[in-house]
Amino acid sequence: MFSVLLGIPLIGAVVCGVNTKRRILEVATIATGVIALATSLWIARTVSEQSTLTSPKGLLFVDALSAFVIIIVAGSFLATALYSPEYLGRQVQLGTVSQKQLRLYYGLLNIFLFTMLFVLVSNNLGFLWIGTESTTLATAFLVAFYEKESSLEAAWKYVIICSVGIALALFGVILTYFASSSVVGSSANALHWTVLMSVAKKLDPSVLRIAFIFVLVGFGTKAGLAPMHTWKPDAYGEAPAPVSGLMAAGLVNVALYSILRFYILVHKALGDAYASDLLLALSLFSMVLAVPFMLVQKDFKRLLSYSSVEHVGIITFAIGLATPLAYVGALLHMLNNSIAKLLLFFSTGSMRGVYNTKIIRRVSGAMHVMPVTATVFILAVFAVTGWPPFGLFVSELTILSAGFGSGNIWMSVFFIGVITTIFLGFFYYASGMVWGEPYRKQEPAESDTMTQLLLVALLLLLLILGVAMPSGVSDFIQKAAKVIEG
Repeated sequence: MFSVLLGIPLIGAVVCGVNTKRRILEVATIATGVIALATSLWIARTVSEQSTLTSPKGLLFVDALSAFVIIIVAGSFLATALYSPEYLGRQVQLGTVSQKQLRLYYGLLNIFLFTMLFVLVSNNLGFLWIGTESTTLATAFLVAFYEKESSLEAAWKYVIICSVGIALALFGVILTYFASSSVVGSSANALHWTVLMSVAKKLDPSVLRIAFIFVLVGFGTKAGLAPMHTWKPDAYGEAPAPVSGLMAAGLVNVALYSILRFYILVHKALGDAYASDLLLALSLFSMVLAVPFMLVQKDFKRLLSYSSVEHVGIITFAIGLATPLAYVGALLHMLNNSIAKLLLFFSTGSMRGVYNTKIIRRVSGAMHVMPVTATVFILAVFAVTGWPPFGLFVSELTILSAGFGSGNIWMSVFFIGVITTIFLGFFYYASGMVWGEPYRKQEPAESDTMTQLLLVALLLLLLILGVAMPSGVSDFIQKAAKVIEG
């Protein structure tokens, strides 16, 4: 299972590296996504029956938590692979993207998937760190894909800020190794997750406290937690829309997963509210900071990037509440937010292809120009801001219930105020884009059939998760939440 999961994206990258035909690049990447998603479901089913999977030498490991995030990443990659042909095809026709750039795009996309999956199956926390750093290298060239001055600047900013963050995370990993090696007595497996959990109570509490601060700041930078989020608006704004969507739906969850692994260890070792309090503080700051920037945006891709900052705050807020119900809400929100972000980046990417701009006031009357895409977009806005009957309403309601149930009344009320304010601002901009007076005359130009079907399918998935969640999904989320409980 591990060989298939990690081998397929590498094979896809090689195929894309040695071919120049556009059709082969597209089919190879879609095939990678299909096989990766099928393998992730296979792994999830096996984990449901056996609790965990470990490779013979113990370097690779999957439990319900990692299997859950693997499904999100693989599914997000497949959606990105299905959306990319129409998005890039339009730019090839306009002459803004060359055949050489296409090969680079699809090759790096496959490598990006490999690096994310490598993080999620690593039993060794050092390998987890290496995989996280590798995601930066894989995506930096995708951020700079259009080779414009602004794209290169965004990529440079992304690399510098995330590399500094990951360097801090490395120091946290080293401190964890220091705390573990004196207990385990063997340097070979002192960073193995399975070993660390077995000796968690024996680890030095003072060292772990310091280690968690570095880990939270380091991996929090990659997730986009404020105030380490400053790379996000530029990177999301300059990267191709499919890449921005995959970063918001996949990379963010991989970074949150890395934080979760250390959180589980520290929470079990210390047995107090230390890690939870740090998460609550950063999460509330992230939600607060996102509000003014979302209310004054002129660029819709940057608007979506600040929405990502807000939702990362929501997820870490739920984890910080540290109750079983809150953990379920956090995992459910990771899933729902990923689907919603793909919908928003894909639909606005199609709008940009028609209107040839990212400026909000210049994209107006989209309901008359591309009615299917515009309808999906406005419904996705309702979904991402937590309106029923979509899945994010259920996950946010679950988190709020956990907040009030755990006695965090003022934090929960504050949470409601933030998401209400953000909805008003988000809907103001979105309504103008969909129903506003045309900025200039624009001929009808709907997305192709494949893209329309993809957008509708993602929207229906959000609706199903909000109205009639399959029992299998609910049960598996419960199992993943049990892992976080330790």
